[in-house]
Amino acid sequence: MKTLIVWVGAFGFAVLKHLSQNHSNTHFYASEINFDILTSLQQKRQSPYFFEWVTLWENITFFDGKNVDYSEYDLLIVAIPAQFVGGFFENIKNSLKSGVTILNLAKGINNTTLESISEVIASTLQEFDYNYAVLSWGMIAQELVDEKTLGATIACKNLEIAQKLQKLFESEKLKIEISQNVKNTELISSIKNIIALFAWYLEWKWNGNSTFWFYLCELYKELPELFEMLGWEKNLDFENFAFTGDMVATCFWFSRNRYFWQLVWKWHTPLEAYEILKSENKHAEWYETLKWVGEKILANKNLKYFWEIVKIFM
Repeated sequence: MKTLIVWVGAFGFAVLKHLSQNHSNTHFYASEINFDILTSLQQKRQSPYFFEWVTLWENITFFDGKNVDYSEYDLLIVAIPAQFVGGFFENIKNSLKSGVTILNLAKGINNTTLESISEVIASTLQEFDYNYAVLSWGMIAQELVDEKTLGATIACKNLEIAQKLQKLFESEKLKIEISQNVKNTELISSIKNIIALFAWYLEWKWNGNSTFWFYLCELYKELPELFEMLGWEKNLDFENFAFTGDMVATCFWFSRNRYFWQLVWKWHTPLEAYEILKSENKHAEWYETLKWVGEKILANKNLKYFWEIVKIFM
């Protein structure tokens, strides 16, 4: 598969490093619209914002994102924040290769249409022939760059495509599991981020770890009803890396959620902390998801513990 990674932020960079090293005889391609990032990648094969000590391998060609012939590529690995996905595919839909596979790395929902990313792409491409997959994991980008032992889930309704993607990504250090439950896999990470925010709020209020686990267990009990209310599948797969693994990694390691609360500890309001994240090219998709989910949760008092979270942030 001729592969293009679209946008080279932190995870796009980490994925590029992983794929290029594990498939050293394969050439990969990447596009970037940020001039500073593109210039640094083309001239030094380094990012000016993330992992400045890492130099990417020579089997990657970088393009200006405004000048890409998308009809050449069999696989698009899309590392675009949720709110920009619709506009991106609207602009390129007439140049896509028929049967192209779109692998989404982003989490969250579109903050205008309130659709999941798979729904945004489906409404944009409509009857166009393509395959959609989502990669979700319990990891931090730096740990993929550092080649730690990690796990991830690839969800795709087409099992054959999922197996090809599994073969592409899996390595000695990265285990890939397959799921055909696309919608739950792509959206559970957003709900997980909301729970992680609550975890750091509890720590900020000097609660103990045992208190956090009490709340986590109560939130788990409410998840099936929340999923049903949102129109997702009610069954939960707690063995899925996209769910349990991502929950643990985000709640306990240095994630954007933890950084967010560190900013709040320094006397910023939650909204100010959110704006600081954006100014540092750190997207916080959970914020948009919370606004969407929050309105629904406030109307359902049966979700007692999720309701407590929403009261804090809305």
